[in-house]
Amino acid sequence: MASGPPRQLRLSIVGWWVVALLLLLQTAVMWAGRDALPDQVAGGGLAPLGEAAGHARHLLVVNTAFGIGLAAAYLVLGALLFRRRPWARLLLTGFAVVHLLMLLGTGAVLSVNGVLVLFGAVAGLLLWWPTSTEWVTGEHD
Repeated sequence: MASGPPRQLRLSIVGWWVVALLLLLQTAVMWAGRDALPDQVAGGGLAPLGEAAGHARHLLVVNTAFGIGLAAAYLVLGALLFRRRPWARLLLTGFAVVHLLMLLGTGAVLSVNGVLVLFGAVAGLLLWWPTSTEWVTGEHD
């Protein structure tokens, strides 16, 4: 048996790290365009014009917290998979399912989020590939 993780698992971990980096990039872009956010909130009918600034600020904070939290989870849990921690795979899958449900719930899948869904789907498939499963759950050194 090879001492390192199989190719499928390595590709899965890199996929999760790409998702994490895209989430951080998306958060940074959102902050860079924060001045236009109140107009977008009001224009989208999410809040009356007088309340749009407060709603935009709240949206910015909540989206930032979720983006950073999910990115941290994907980065840390991905790294733990190299240490053959089966529970990290379960937690990573749980975070991914919650993330997917959040994206589907907002209807924002046809944007940069579509790329996140695609990378996450491929990474998730490779994460549970038989060779990945065998290595993560096999005998540890």
